[in-house]
Amino acid sequence: MPEPIEITLYRAAQEALTNVRRHARASRLDIELAFAAGGGIRLRVEDDGVGADQVDPGFGLLGLRERAESVGGRMTVQSVRGRGFTLEMELPG
Repeated sequence: MPEPIEITLYRAAQEALTNVRRHARASRLDIELAFAAGGGIRLRVEDDGVGADQVDPGFGLLGLRERAESVGGRMTVQSVRGRGFTLEMELPG
């Protein structure tokens, strides 16, 4: 895969793991890396931590969104209080 895509995926996983360790108080973490037949790549990191009613992205999440967009991809985050946090990044292959 192209180096900018590889670095973006690595940084996304790194930031998600850091956030889980610092904030989530999770007992479970799932990481999924899926390659689509058409060449796209999806990274999904989901925990079962404390979650939040509203996600106020800090510098880390904002930086990831910018990285994803710089290579033609997108990033989304979802969280529900008491049900954890999910980061999903979709990038071209």
